[in-house]
Amino acid sequence: MPTSKIYSIRPYFPKDEPAIYQICKEMYSEGMEDLPVSDDDTDLIGDRLVGGLLTLSSDYGFVLEDDEGICGYALGTVDVQPFVNTCKLNWIPFMQEKYLKPDCEKDLTDAEKMMLSFHEEEEGLPDSFLSNFPSLIKVDIHAKVTDPSVAKSMMGCLLSSLKANGSLGAFCQVRETDKRMLDFYSKLGCFEVAKMEGFPKDVLIMGRSL
Repeated sequence: MPTSKIYSIRPYFPKDEPAIYQICKEMYSEGMEDLPVSDDDTDLIGDRLVGGLLTLSSDYGFVLEDDEGICGYALGTVDVQPFVNTCKLNWIPFMQEKYLKPDCEKDLTDAEKMMLSFHEEEEGLPDSFLSNFPSLIKVDIHAKVTDPSVAKSMMGCLLSSLKANGSLGAFCQVRETDKRMLDFYSKLGCFEVAKMEGFPKDVLIMGRSL
């Protein structure tokens, strides 16, 4: 009789970054025929999705492990507005130097679109929304983890940590075309799609009160 998989959740440590970047790359590319980045840009997906949080808000990071290593992560920041300002000063300049701005006159690849995002002003969320949901979170687990309770437990650790530090609510951003992540958050059963004027286009904002 097969034994149940044993998972553990612990705080993030800087040495975990390569494993988290690898999960970002594998899960972002899942189902795609061609990898959206070349071997020369192996950090690009991780830099775009989680690099700022790992660098500037690592106190609110948790990782999921099994007997083979890290297989999930939950990252966040208590107040996204000062976090974004800090990113502009202490993260984005390094990314702009690392990834040169692509030529916008031609059709861009997925990788080039990611690179361009470091050179464009990101659209902010309305203050009326952030006053109730100030905390940004990013969570993902490897496809091999099939037990939904594991993801819920890891999410619970992150949300409890944010709440303990004064947050009233948390939100995540999901591309409208990203069916995997929409399904992932829906299965967690605690996030609802927020509808309000002023939200960025092509992105769904899902929030929950704490």
